Amino acid sequence: MAKSNFIQRSLHTATEAFRQCLKRFPITVGFIFALTVFLLRMTALGWHGDERLIWTLSYYLSVGTLLSITLHLWCEEVKRLPWKIGIHLLVHALFIIDAWYLYNNFTLEFSEIGVAHTAGILAVGLSVFFLSFGREKNDIPSWNFAVQTISAYVVATAVGIIMSGGICLLIFSLEKLFDADISMKCYAYVLILCCVPLALLLFLGLIPQGSEKHNPRPQVSDFLTGILHYLFLPLTAGYLLVLYIYAARILSAWELPIGWVSWLVVALMTVCILLEFGLYPARFKQEGNRFDQWIARWLPLLVLPLLLLMTAGIVRRISDYGITINRLYLATLNAWFYLVCIGLFITKARRINWIPISFALIFLLTSILPVNYASITRKTLYNGIAEAMGQSCEAEPPLSFEEYETWLSTLPAEESDQLNDHLLYLQNWFGAKSISGLLKDDAISHLYSHKYAADTLTEDSAKADLIQYSASIEAKSPISIPDGYTHAYCIPPTKEITTAIFTLPHQQLEEGILIVDFEQECGVKATANISVSTLEELSKGKNGIMPSTRFDCTSDKYTFVMTYFWLAETEKDDEIMLSIQGYLFVK
Repeated sequence: MAKSNFIQRSLHTATEAFRQCLKRFPITVGFIFALTVFLLRMTALGWHGDERLIWTLSYYLSVGTLLSITLHLWCEEVKRLPWKIGIHLLVHALFIIDAWYLYNNFTLEFSEIGVAHTAGILAVGLSVFFLSFGREKNDIPSWNFAVQTISAYVVATAVGIIMSGGICLLIFSLEKLFDADISMKCYAYVLILCCVPLALLLFLGLIPQGSEKHNPRPQVSDFLTGILHYLFLPLTAGYLLVLYIYAARILSAWELPIGWVSWLVVALMTVCILLEFGLYPARFKQEGNRFDQWIARWLPLLVLPLLLLMTAGIVRRISDYGITINRLYLATLNAWFYLVCIGLFITKARRINWIPISFALIFLLTSILPVNYASITRKTLYNGIAEAMGQSCEAEPPLSFEEYETWLSTLPAEESDQLNDHLLYLQNWFGAKSISGLLKDDAISHLYSHKYAADTLTEDSAKADLIQYSASIEAKSPISIPDGYTHAYCIPPTKEITTAIFTLPHQQLEEGILIVDFEQECGVKATANISVSTLEELSKGKNGIMPSTRFDCTSDKYTFVMTYFWLAETEKDDEIMLSIQGYLFVK
């Protein structure tokens, strides 16, 4: 009877906890279950299907879960029910429009869309901790809420991982003890169920609410205070000492700082901001010591002069190598550091929530507007290359591979390398379409090989009679599937890497057969035998165009179809370089 009562109480407790989650976060619970069903379904299908749809649904359901949490927390501060409903409907309608836009503009290149959505996700994540506390007199309630919420997430995630690990161990034991044949998908299902619905619902139940959500009492951890005083403060002092000594050195030598100094300043500011947040509640206790007050007020002022080192380093990098997305964001981060240091000193660090809020807003403004850092970088680099072509290139763009090589050969080595780097940057970040007005398809496919050849061959060896073969298929040419083969691996496996590069013994070139092992590329034990004489014949095609070419593998289970190659001897006598693209077909 007692056992029956215990089971009933346990079920009642679990049911009550779920009911509370459903009452407080109804839309979030819906997103969690939808995400769970989606992950289980895609795991069952092996994650095959419409790639655009898979990415869009993954984004919508995961970010939608986070967005619904922050909306529910914010709406708890709104008293009128029509306002709550209206806010949810408006924001979720905009979010659906955003997901539809993402689906129709899906691309694997990390361009403006990727940067903008990264900024948006960061802003939504930070809003969980700050959006509900705009009316508070100080930042203690939001500080307490953030600490408890993060702790709840860590605990819930740990429970999910431990449970999934325990169940997977039990399933594995069934395989070992009873020779059961259990699919790997079964382990994936367990991981999904434990780490998504179980962990997230537990997390929702642990989020502070009511008076605990707006707890105004400073909660000081002696452990955290000790870590900050005896570890992070000495580390900060070390950063300050090194950077001030370095500043004195370059001033005495009257030279510009190296680029690396920017990252040291970023590390220093990160530690400084962590100290400001970590020491914040202790400063509001009645017995709060004056040393913490001094650190909060004067540490930013000590860091402020060192930001000039970062500024000089960024200016030097941009003037020497031009702008990139990273450099523009780094320059903005530097300006934000000035704002943080000056703001903390003037306000005596009485409020700190404005620090992450301002970071998120600046990131959003520089990423989601029609004119953003990604578009500025793309247009600036494109216009710079187009201007250089107009000044020194006899052919009219878009250039073929031969015209592109001829043009670069007329330029100084440093300038040609920089132009090629800028074209590679545009291709890698914004896709081949971004430079289609400058280069034809055959030249675009050879961009990487040109850069690699420039890096691996010296001027003397380039002038020597070294073997260099290259060719590629025409853009958008169809690839015939060999009879008997059902699926294929793309070589290289990701679009972020343009070609697969192999360093092979020079002896293989002399013997006439190149042995290419694809295990590191796609994880299967397949080895292709590529004839050097065949590559030589393919390289003689007009404008470097070749047909897709099939090469046998050591196992009949595999065959390799090549769509691009570049083969060259290097200055090293014992090795050659082979850069390829293609498809490894499997029976």
